[in-house]
Parts: sequence; structure tokens; C-alpha cells
Amino acid sequence: MAFSFIRKKFSPSTHSHLPQVEAPDQQDTGFDLTQLSIEVIDNESQLNPAQEEAAMLHSGGQSDAALQFLHAEIKQITGLRQTETWLMLFELLQQANNKTLFDELGLQYVLEFEKTPPIWREAQAKIQQEHSNYFAFSGYLNGQSIDQEIATFYAACQGCSSLRMDLAKVMQIDTIAAAELLAAWQRCAQQEIKLQLLGHLEVEALLRGLIKTGRAIPAEAPLWLLLIELQQIQGLQNEFENLAVDYAITFEVSPPSWIDSKHESPIQLPSPHLNPYSNPDRLLIEGDLLNGKPELVAIIRDFVRLHAFPVLDFSQVMRVDFDSAGQLLSLCMEYPEQVTFCNVNALVLALFRIMGLTELVILSLPAQK
Repeated sequence: MAFSFIRKKFSPSTHSHLPQVEAPDQQDTGFDLTQLSIEVIDNESQLNPAQEEAAMLHSGGQSDAALQFLHAEIKQITGLRQTETWLMLFELLQQANNKTLFDELGLQYVLEFEKTPPIWREAQAKIQQEHSNYFAFSGYLNGQSIDQEIATFYAACQGCSSLRMDLAKVMQIDTIAAAELLAAWQRCAQQEIKLQLLGHLEVEALLRGLIKTGRAIPAEAPLWLLLIELQQIQGLQNEFENLAVDYAITFEVSPPSWIDSKHESPIQLPSPHLNPYSNPDRLLIEGDLLNGKPELVAIIRDFVRLHAFPVLDFSQVMRVDFDSAGQLLSLCMEYPEQVTFCNVNALVLALFRIMGLTELVILSLPAQK
């Protein structure tokens, strides 16, 4: 299936719009849309230049500038019944906690569309989660780079009782790097620093491709032991013992011993918030997706790879920056039309449209009452 990521030119004769509030007609799509209350996006509809500019300003953290931009644009489109600019402005006023202007805009909205405007959401206490204890290893771990990598890793461990360790970028690892990583991870265990793995499937596959049962090459021993240690960190005793036996047979030595301890799951995901009418697994994303919080994108990446038809709930995401949106785009290109985005606010949705993400995912938007 081919996807076009080049936006079509905006045509004044085609009114921009978000999906209508009313439920769409049922169609034979091969996927039960009613299970997720999905509202299909018309990708022929494009944002106008003002909407694109506001979306990019908000993405870059310039919400005040975006608000002024959209407020001026409302005066230009009054009478055209184009909802997107209105909904983006409502969202900006909501995020700015400006209820006075929100209510004033609501009165104008009623006159424009002859229906109820979006409802003000009372401020809720932000969910505070410790996402800062995070470290991502680089793509190439070898004898030339590993010393600096380990030094940075130890710095990230300072003052931590647990560390989210992201291995998804690792594309190469040699025997020296494996030995150094093994020593570092075992040192963390001795210091009772719990390692929580993200993106470990890639590095496990890499290590398994570098070893072979019965091939007793001494330089491969650290690769074996690192793979075995990955099972120890995850608390996977059966996998640990099977690999340990293969290692012992290959090198004619005693197998490594399992250490009983409390283990963290390989990926610490927030508790799923499930829609009783939906079957796919659902992840509530708790916080904005920004370049300074790479751990959130790492959690999303692992969640998507662990579930056949994942649902990502953006109800607590106020802003997504351009870099993070690009990472989501790359991820969704791996799984076209398998991932559902729900409760995406109008500003973030506009950014996703600009980048072509809406052509790759299923969208379930919050109904406007």
C-alpha cells in the first residue's frame, strides 16, 4: 500500500473541517469502526496557511503567538462555517486557562454554527510521574565508544533507585562493549538500582545473531553473558536457565546462576484505561510529547510493538513538538493503519495532518457536545 506524504495545495473551494460531531454512516470497511467510535478523517481536506502556522507555533511552544494568530483569523473567516480555526482557538484558550475569552468565543460559535460550542474542561491535577530517570544507549557500541557511553550511563544512574534504559537504537555491539555493559549492569544490581528495559527486543535479536550453541569462540562469551543478563534483569528465569545451559554446553563451564530478587517488568507502562466497548489495548499517554522527554516516545514505541492493534489515548497530551511528531510518523510507517489515535486535541491533530500522520493511523476523536 502506498502513502502520499506530500500535501495537496489548499483549495478555497474545499472547506476545511474536522470530522462532524454526528456519527458517520456505517460502511463495509473490513474493520468494525463502531467498536472504537471512530470518526473517519477526510484527508482531502487540508489546513489553510493560517491554521498550519498556528499549529507549528504551538508545536514550538509559542502558544501566545498562536493564540493571537488564530484570534485574528477568526475575524477573517466569520460566516464561512469553517470549524478548524474555531476548535484550535478553543483549545488554546483552554490550555491558557482563559475561561472568560473561552465563553465569549462560545457565544460567537453559537451564532456561527447554530449549535452548542465545546465545553470548558475544569482543570485537573496533573499526574506526576517520574520520567526523568532515563538513558538511551547509542547505535554503535564498540571498543572505541563504550568507555564514554558507560561514563554517561553511570552519570544517569547517580541518585536513582531505578533507571529506564532504552536499547532500541543499538545496531552494533562487539565483545568489548558487551563485557563493559555486563559489568555496568551487574554493578547496578549490586547497588540496588533497578533497570527497566525499553527497546530490548532489538538488542536481544542482535545478540542472538552473534552467537551459536556449540561454537566455542572465547570472544563470543561476553555476548552470551550479556544476553543471559538481559533475562536476569527482566526476571525471565526460564529463558535465563535455558540460555545458561546452552552457554555451559558451548564453553564446557558451569552455567551462570539465577539470582532471586525483585524484578521490574521490561517496560513500565501506565495502567491502561480501557474503553469497555473496545478490544484493542489502550495506552494513556501521561504528558506532552517533547524532545526533552524521549522516554515517553520510547514507551509508546514499545507499547505499539507489543500489541497488534494498539490504541493511544492523547487526552492528557496538550502539545507535541515537531521532533516527537516525526518519531511518531516513523513508528506509524512501520505499522500503517494498525495504530489508533484517540482524544487528540485540535492543535495536535493539525500538526499530525501537516506531517501526513493522519494518512497512516485510525483516528477516534472526542465528540463535541
